[in-house]
Amino acid sequence: MKKSSLLAVASIVLLAGCASQPQSQADQADAAACTNAADAGYSNSTLDQQARTLQNGLMYGGPNQVFDAERQGAMSQRQQAIQNCEEYGNQNGTPSVNNVPVVVPHIVN
Repeated sequence: MKKSSLLAVASIVLLAGCASQPQSQADQADAAACTNAADAGYSNSTLDQQARTLQNGLMYGGPNQVFDAERQGAMSQRQQAIQNCEEYGNQNGTPSVNNVPVVVPHIVN
């Protein structure tokens, strides 16, 4: 019994050392701005899904697996937009040098 108690205390101490530092106010503001922008994009891209209700008796009535897949895809895009915003800033995921967007090489036909 004593050995398991010692192991539990050691586990707690080890996990306590893994706790992350609290975010600064600037980081919290950046995260909030990124989240608000991603929420606005999510809302705009899912207006049709938000308006869809369960309508019994219709051939293609309520939400189904396609509806769920579209919603999950939109949620994934929202999360990716937040990550890109937090990582790259307001460059929409494009790399920048000295806060100037880098022109991506492309083939012109």
